[in-house]
Amino acid sequence: MWPWIKRWRDWAMHDLWSVHRIGPQPQALHYSYEKAGLTIPDQPIPWNAEVVLVEALLRLPTSVARRKADFQLHFPGTTPTAAESLRRIEGDDRYRLIFRLPTPTQAGAAEVVWRNHRLGQLTLPFLSKDEFLDRLRLQMPTLFVRLEGHNIACQTFVATQCRGLMASAVLTSPTSLVPLLDLGLQVEFRSERGGNVQMVPAQPSSSQLADRQALIAVVPKRFPRRMGTWLATWYLADRPLATQRVRAISIRHFHRSLRVSDTRFVAQSLKGKVSVSRQMPPLEEVARAGPCFLVSSSEPGMAGLCRLQVRVQVAGAVQSPVVLEQEAMITDGPTVVAPGTLDATELAQVNAFELQLKGSTLGTLSTSPIPVATFTGEGGFKASADFAWSAAADEELTERLSRLLEDRGNK
Repeated sequence: MWPWIKRWRDWAMHDLWSVHRIGPQPQALHYSYEKAGLTIPDQPIPWNAEVVLVEALLRLPTSVARRKADFQLHFPGTTPTAAESLRRIEGDDRYRLIFRLPTPTQAGAAEVVWRNHRLGQLTLPFLSKDEFLDRLRLQMPTLFVRLEGHNIACQTFVATQCRGLMASAVLTSPTSLVPLLDLGLQVEFRSERGGNVQMVPAQPSSSQLADRQALIAVVPKRFPRRMGTWLATWYLADRPLATQRVRAISIRHFHRSLRVSDTRFVAQSLKGKVSVSRQMPPLEEVARAGPCFLVSSSEPGMAGLCRLQVRVQVAGAVQSPVVLEQEAMITDGPTVVAPGTLDATELAQVNAFELQLKGSTLGTLSTSPIPVATFTGEGGFKASADFAWSAAADEELTERLSRLLEDRGNK
């Protein structure tokens, strides 16, 4: 064989055959980005990422020199990036090849190259600032007011009872929340009457930033102490995300809004069974019984504290005895006020139970059975003089009148 042909054959067998047969064999390609000490894998790379990592898992035959200088990463619009490290995976014949490149300004395909031969390719997606802001959602914004030992979500509260304010919301995004770090998430607290404005920064934790949703809560240094409407506005990169209103009212206004929405009796039978009814059961059938008042406020989203008393009307008594005095948290939904039960022998002397607020009666629950109404010639009715009218009695009267009208209409 001619010498020059032998040399050409040896070159081809060494270089070409080694590339296709015994060269590096890529097993997998991954990418991630770093921001504020966090590493976020396999997500669109935001505009404010600090660095991008591309990792390749390779099998390197023993005949191939293990030099990281032989590997490069090509990305459109940038100069080729040399490999940062090439390390063998312990207990395996594979190697981990890592590249670090600057944050791209657009999406593109990255190619891993060995000695000018392409080993693999992957796409690096890009996330712009406007795209991140457009997809971010602030959900369930809620204002909490601290009243004594209670933290309650509300829209209206008593100004003199407020001991603190807190705003919370849930942030959700299709990608991780890491880009929030440079956008300045904050909440503005201000009064509609004017005055000082508080800007409170909201800083999620590292674990929250790595996730795609997070519950954020902020507490202003100063809280409302005077009546009026207060606004809490969430801002991100100077964009308003949501605004909430909370109203502070006077204690007198709060007391005027209180209503007894319903009344019931809680009774324990001779066998120990507990039941709830609108009317007092026959005393010979119960061992104990007591009243239950459902109190609410007509103010929407109300939260307020008030001291209520439950008194009993006893025949011949100069002043109704108090069986319960408690401070109750009242909202716009029904709050149960129940003093407990009395023995059947004690109930025989009770005409009615009264719910009072500072000497004023909010509602009455009679222990007497509802009497038969006597209708007048004008279509009205005359109630019994010794019966204490209640919400339950009014509800039952309305129900019976409705059934009477329905029966007459069917005839």
